[in-house]
Amino acid sequence: MVRAVIADDSAVMRETLGKILEDGGVEVVGRAKNGTEAVAMIGRLEPDVATIDIQMPGLTGHEVIERVMADNPTPMLVISSQTTKNADATFDALEAGAVDFIAKPSGDNSVDIWSKQDEIVEQVEAVASADVSKATESNRNTSTGTGSGASAAGAGSTIDVAAEFPNDPTLVIGASTGGPRVVEQVLSELPERAGLRILVVQHMADHYTERFAKRLNDRTAYDIREATGSDTIGPGEAVLAKGGKHMAVTGWRNGRVTVEHDDGPKRHNVKPAIDVTMETAAETVRGNLAGVIMTGMGADGAEGLGAIKAAGGKAIVQDEATSRVYGMPKVAAEQVDVDMVLPKGRLAEGVVNAFRGWSA
Repeated sequence: MVRAVIADDSAVMRETLGKILEDGGVEVVGRAKNGTEAVAMIGRLEPDVATIDIQMPGLTGHEVIERVMADNPTPMLVISSQTTKNADATFDALEAGAVDFIAKPSGDNSVDIWSKQDEIVEQVEAVASADVSKATESNRNTSTGTGSGASAAGAGSTIDVAAEFPNDPTLVIGASTGGPRVVEQVLSELPERAGLRILVVQHMADHYTERFAKRLNDRTAYDIREATGSDTIGPGEAVLAKGGKHMAVTGWRNGRVTVEHDDGPKRHNVKPAIDVTMETAAETVRGNLAGVIMTGMGADGAEGLGAIKAAGGKAIVQDEATSRVYGMPKVAAEQVDVDMVLPKGRLAEGVVNAFRGWSA
């Protein structure tokens, strides 16, 4: 049984979240009403997972995460109110070491959070299984290549940005639990000169995807924006699927990709689903195409990556050692004849080498 600590300054939220988790088979071993108490309780009880509110007296959620990760690394799930200020603070918390986050209803509205009971329990259990040890936080120097595309240079090598990237290359990235930091790292390491068209699907709720897209745009060389419903992506541009909407590739013309919202049903109980974007990209894109599946729970992305591979594209997955949750990459690696299995620190290098290995 998963053992959890709940940290929230709202007594109502502590009680409600506790009941939700206990009804879902999670043992709640402690409830902290402020940040200082949370740090002490996590250190004393050594839970499998802790849920952390962003705004708390004593120490903020961000400060709690920093202290716990420095002294006693523990998987943590952020509870974040849906405000612009808290959205930014949530991404800072993920950067500090939190594994994932869930949206908190405004005020002490326990009705809304009960409607997400199954989702909350699933996320708590997934975060509890995440590897947050310091060893997995560092980039690994080893990788497993299962095809000719795995001839990437050794770790720490310089990406040859002067190389040619023929035939209008398009990259589709899929990530879930533990994904935002890896997505940001990979996009920041991709050379702008490569002129990739990039489609990103990160399992994330609406409201947060807009802030995440802005964060990526500010921290990378690519022009990145949240999908608006009908977007055209050219060289050096990227679009992030909007929370609550599938992102389907609907057109390809003159080296530009067109994507539109797809309001179809959830797949793998998520929306946006990686499979939708990858499958439609495989059907539509006429240039060189590659897909990457990163850390996350579940099986979303395996069928889509298989479609990209079947269409003549390249398939890359993140390795187990550096995946916070080795669910989606594991399923994809088992079901698809992938070209590369790489640690997070070499995913960008693998993407570049995959496209460089193509002829026009």
